[in-house]
Amino acid sequence: MYNRLKSLRSQHTTLDSLIRREELHPYPDTQHIRSLKKFKLRLRDEINRIETGLNASRLAY
Repeated sequence: MYNRLKSLRSQHTTLDSLIRREELHPYPDTQHIRSLKKFKLRLRDEINRIETGLNASRLAY
């Protein structure tokens, strides 16, 4: 589970960079930015779900 969380966080950071890079273009592709942001939100939700599960399992012990 920790490896999955690490991978998701890495992807989230990469998406941040891609979004920033696209926004700096003279004519940014707003559709592409929008789809990257949606994917980033899905990753954030998955990260939160995993972290919540891990925290709950720690409290159970």
